[in-house]
Amino acid sequence: MRNKRKSYKKKNKIFAVIENHINQNIREYTIAVFVFFIGVVIGVMLTNSSSQENKSEIIGYISRFIDSIKNGEYTVDGKKLFVKSISSNLKLAVIIWIAGLTIVGIPIMYICIMYKGIRIGYSISAVIATLGRQRGIIFSLSTMLLQNIVAVPCFLALMVSAIKMYKAVTINQNKNNIKFEIYRHTIFSLIMTIGLLFASFIEYYFTTAVFSDIIINFI
Repeated sequence: MRNKRKSYKKKNKIFAVIENHINQNIREYTIAVFVFFIGVVIGVMLTNSSSQENKSEIIGYISRFIDSIKNGEYTVDGKKLFVKSISSNLKLAVIIWIAGLTIVGIPIMYICIMYKGIRIGYSISAVIATLGRQRGIIFSLSTMLLQNIVAVPCFLALMVSAIKMYKAVTINQNKNNIKFEIYRHTIFSLIMTIGLLFASFIEYYFTTAVFSDIIINFI
């Protein structure tokens, strides 16, 4: 019972810290979420506004990919997927971290978060265009939901941290404060990067474990 109570208290403390952090930076998080959703909308619009030829190419590619898995001609290379996911997430994390240290960092941060949203919006809309709404949603949820539940909040938190760092460099300009913010921004970014590595692991584990089964049985 005591162990359960201690575990419960620790969870409460963690949630309290997260809630306090969000409340203190609610304006920045609102902006980050808004920019991300703009990216998602742009991604959807890019698919819908593509020429008929491009749409046919996209639909053909996804259809061939799914058929090759159903026919047993292709299996997901989990290790390759894991490395690619880590590489993509780390690149964005490093860019956002550096952006917070530069005077021209704000546009770079917005582009990074918007790019993440565009990729997600484009992927989902392309899949739905190929498979139809019901099967497309099943496919999207099964292949993208779990890792992005972890990855997207980590990227949003990275952006908020970078914005705070940017303000310290460009507005406050207090040397002691800047040193503290660099330390804080770096430690916070490392923690979020660990979260992104965990998201990549989820993608690797879940995709290699059930991806093919979902396509064969439900798509």
